[in-house]
Amino acid sequence: LLSISSPSPVHLAALFLLLCSITSSSSGFAPPSPQLLLLRPIVSSTPTKLNNIYDDWSTDLLSTASSPYTYDDLILPFCDEEAVEQCLEELMDSDYGQTMFGRHDMAANVGITGTVELISLEGPEATLSLIGKFWHRRETVLGKAAMYLNARMPEITSITVASAEDLNDFEEVTDEFTGEVLYVEDKRSPDFNGDRETMEYQGLDPDARGPFPPSVFGSGVKII
Repeated sequence: LLSISSPSPVHLAALFLLLCSITSSSSGFAPPSPQLLLLRPIVSSTPTKLNNIYDDWSTDLLSTASSPYTYDDLILPFCDEEAVEQCLEELMDSDYGQTMFGRHDMAANVGITGTVELISLEGPEATLSLIGKFWHRRETVLGKAAMYLNARMPEITSITVASAEDLNDFEEVTDEFTGEVLYVEDKRSPDFNGDRETMEYQGLDPDARGPFPPSVFGSGVKII
């Protein structure tokens, strides 16, 4: 017997194969190949395993860039501004989004105000705007949005920001008459617990963990 507290796609596939083998002995039913079961999972339009479809996509093994496989139901049948805005909402409203965007109380309470908006969609090129302060690097925020938009709408092959300065985490404030740099403004949200500086000092990428320790979300949620 299998004892599974939180069944993964691999566990479910193994259980299905076991049931198929029992059925085939009496009915002649031939179970599908293990390769087909493991490489072609489907994301249902019914409520997902975690918070929303972004969480399911980001935590599944097949979401890695090295995998040539995608969910059939992940790809939207249309590509327009409304679809892009829908996907951005899925990202921002996900469990992962709670660590990145200021619309959530947990993030807002530590000074995170950031949000991402669509500026324009012209053919395969989407232009986004990063607004407010992020704890993560702004290029990380854009990267998360870009990967998800491309996974949902493969037609979109270019995701950029209107200005390269939009990706700068620091901004030089200059004198309007002399052009002299007066000071450098940190566009990031405060390092409220010192973890970001500590991880940088240790040579670690703070964005790989985010502003909150995994224990904040409990043992059942994996932050990616």
